[in-house]
Amino acid sequence: MFVPKKTIWGILILASLMLASCRGGEQTPTPTAPDPAAVLTAAAATAAARLSAQTTSQPSPLPATTTPNPTAATQTITATLPVTSTANLTPASSPVAGGTDKAEFVADVTVPDGSVFSPGESFTKTWQLKNTGTATWTPAYTLVFMSGNQMGASMTVPLPKNVPPGETVDASVSMTAPNQAGNYFGFWMLRNTSQKNFGVGPTSDQPFYVEINVQGGGGQGTPSATLPPGTSGKSVTNVSIAVDNPAFEGSCPHTFNFITKFTLTRPATVTYRLEAETGFPLDLPAPVTGGLDAGTYTLNYALEFSDAVSGWARLHVTSPEDVASNQATFTLTCE
Repeated sequence: MFVPKKTIWGILILASLMLASCRGGEQTPTPTAPDPAAVLTAAAATAAARLSAQTTSQPSPLPATTTPNPTAATQTITATLPVTSTANLTPASSPVAGGTDKAEFVADVTVPDGSVFSPGESFTKTWQLKNTGTATWTPAYTLVFMSGNQMGASMTVPLPKNVPPGETVDASVSMTAPNQAGNYFGFWMLRNTSQKNFGVGPTSDQPFYVEINVQGGGGQGTPSATLPPGTSGKSVTNVSIAVDNPAFEGSCPHTFNFITKFTLTRPATVTYRLEAETGFPLDLPAPVTGGLDAGTYTLNYALEFSDAVSGWARLHVTSPEDVASNQATFTLTCE
């Protein structure tokens, strides 16, 4: 049966008025979106570079204005400022093509930093990593060696399974300790199916690493800080720094990644800062102060330069005692 358009509109308007009258003015509540999760990051500008202190790698963040109370024997801290995440991630049930690739270091499953091995001893390093991007990692994604000491490992190692956004994976690499005594770092990242490398940190461009000490044999690896005589009874010991690729030749800009460490023998309020010299002024982060328990702490810094440069960096702890690390020298040659 044909009903004129005006008649249909009249029926709809009448039905709407009757329904509103029956409800007595009741309003449907508007759902409120949940607050996004807070994350931590840090960045500081330089005169000719970007300098950021972040948890790349291997975090337990220490905001500059807060006083953490770590409980583990070995912990990682960093100078950070709070920001707000843009979304909550929902794990995917099947591989998702495209999207962004981001990672977060969760834990050292095996071989914690500073583990001791004999020369030539075999071991398996396992990192637990979280997929904080929007693309699903597949076994076509690989761990890839970037710099430092490869320790007999393969250049690339595939991931063991699919890792949807929000999920974690235990990523393992078989390695062999160098034959010479010393302190060794190996820096690694992830590589996607487009052969693009990505890692941890606020911009997903920082590597995660393995650090071991080889005891016995001859020679030296990467030097750690040499403590002056009379350090017995000191609150701050073992202040050291290492750089991932001290003499880089290639395309610019380039980022140098620094791993710094110190040990507290007793709880204390600690003040520390990164110091660097390149021949031109650098706007480095302000000193950070925090109350810490006894333990070993790791701080990760990144220095990015757009032009050729040569310089050094060190970690300087000024309180409760004045102790500076060794100087890590670095040279950038742009091609």
